[in-house]
Amino acid sequence: MTLDIPTMYFVSVVTNLAMTLAVVIVALRQSIPGLSQLAWGLVANSGYYLVAGARDRIPELLAVGFGNMLGSLTLTLVLLAVLSSRRARMAPVLYLLPVVLMLIVSLAWFDDRETRLILASFILSYQIALILWGLLRVGHIIVGRGRMIMALTCLVGMSMMIYRALALWFGWHDVTPFQSRDSLNTLFYMINYLGMFFLAFGFVLSTVEQSAEQNRRISLEDPLTGLANRRALFENMERLFNRAESSGQPLSLMVIDVDHFKQVNDRFGHQVGDAVLQHVATTIKHRLRSNDIVGRIGGEEFLAVLPESPPDGAKRVAEELRHSVASKPVVADNQEVGVTISIGLYSSARLLSSQTPDSVIATADEALYRAKTNGRNRVEIVEVPAPA
Repeated sequence: MTLDIPTMYFVSVVTNLAMTLAVVIVALRQSIPGLSQLAWGLVANSGYYLVAGARDRIPELLAVGFGNMLGSLTLTLVLLAVLSSRRARMAPVLYLLPVVLMLIVSLAWFDDRETRLILASFILSYQIALILWGLLRVGHIIVGRGRMIMALTCLVGMSMMIYRALALWFGWHDVTPFQSRDSLNTLFYMINYLGMFFLAFGFVLSTVEQSAEQNRRISLEDPLTGLANRRALFENMERLFNRAESSGQPLSLMVIDVDHFKQVNDRFGHQVGDAVLQHVATTIKHRLRSNDIVGRIGGEEFLAVLPESPPDGAKRVAEELRHSVASKPVVADNQEVGVTISIGLYSSARLLSSQTPDSVIATADEALYRAKTNGRNRVEIVEVPAPA
């Protein structure tokens, strides 16, 4: 199948300008990282198609040099949009040098179209690879439909560029005039046109997904400590209790309270108090296993659930946690503050249906009260043996 290339240029310009307008409207209403760079990328891409469409009416040297540079600049701006949205950085020379090289190649090999196309294809494939690297930069995996669309688009585009370079290099295809309707030209322009559309669409979808994920985290996460909030904690706790009951496995629960926290706030200020809570939260998180759940349930109080933890193991973990907090003072606002915690521990060798989350927490609270009454900086345990 062949298409009329000039018609494709016109459609591409109109489509890019429409997408640019839509992106600009969104960018003006919301501060979304990377959206302004994407808008400029769409503008540069529109400029590329305008120059290409007017190639018969402007000097050939200007059309080749300026047009190819705009095409390269488009990919650089898309890369900057991706980096901005992922809050990642890259040495400027890595993304600016290809634009300069594209201009040099276009002018230096102006009379040798085959070599020019081969070199330009390799430069563009390198730029697309940088965009793919930017997508992989956070977490090293592709997550979300938006990022997946962008990644697949990059892979197709990079494959096409490499294929075009190799096809011309090894003579699989002849070099044809710029606006000819041969299969290689048609395929190149179709992928070029659709590629920018899917990159823009994928980017916008990715920002929507990112925003939704941030909102979900906010609704389930304590903003000060980064631990689960009360809502998330109790949702997960219900699941762990049901699993422990059905499997007959042991389960332990700790209620943790920072000793004399009100005095810390009154004496050193809320900034130091916040640092103390963050220190305790970090220590708890590092000391517990990945399948344990922990959250802040209010003020200076934390709660942790340890599935498959029998009484002996849970008591050891609680004592290690208490010792870790006490052995490392908090340094904040140029002040060193000693911190201790008291722990009420409930541990059942085999969870029964009568042991609900509410009843277990109430029992652990009673143990915590004893720890406070008996001098603080200690662990009190309620141990429930397995039924005979």
